[in-house]
Amino acid sequence: MLLKESSVLRRLPAVIEEKQLLILDSLRFTIDIIDYNYENIENRILRISEGKENKEFPQLFHYVWSLLDNVRRFIMLYQVLATDNNYTLIEPIKYVNDSRNTYQHMEARIDESLIDNRQPFFGKLKWTYHDKLSCEAYRFMAISGILYGDPGKVDFVNFNEALTIENIYLETVDKKQKTEINISQLYLDFKGVVRDLEKGLEMKISEHNLELNNWTSRQDIIMKVKRTLPPENK
Repeated sequence: MLLKESSVLRRLPAVIEEKQLLILDSLRFTIDIIDYNYENIENRILRISEGKENKEFPQLFHYVWSLLDNVRRFIMLYQVLATDNNYTLIEPIKYVNDSRNTYQHMEARIDESLIDNRQPFFGKLKWTYHDKLSCEAYRFMAISGILYGDPGKVDFVNFNEALTIENIYLETVDKKQKTEINISQLYLDFKGVVRDLEKGLEMKISEHNLELNNWTSRQDIIMKVKRTLPPENK
């Protein structure tokens, strides 16, 4: 879990300006979504690698593209906040824009990007699985649709007992060029951004001697409403 229950983002001071409060809480919610997506990506990829998972690729690619989409949402939300460091905090993850923009504008480049390059619409995933039983490192590729083009070069790595799943890549096309993004590294970079965000908030709250607030009763709640009809006239 990226955000602990004790995280400052879950206990924001009630006295801060309303716009800032709502944006910071939206960042908190976005972080939880990204964390959920990556957890599901790793779990599904591990089960596929171990032969325990059927080819439920739509769900896997859904989690990957949702992660990319929400990292970009995090960036956009953060850029609305008032900051005194020119938004340097998000620099380590801004490279996500290239892969996400490829997906966002795909409908305008279907022939050029997909048909001419003979690549599937949602791309392909590549990763290394270090099998502790055989002491071998296996390369996996998951294709989001029919394989009707060149699957590409396979780069092998040496077995590493300390690892299980290594370097999950998403490969797509951008105009006439293949492009890829390391999902595993993006998640690590995002974790660093989240930690820096928490530290910065903790420092400001301490400087202004603000009191943390318990939002449990008003945060991520479910409201169940029953319609009450007036009694019938007899």
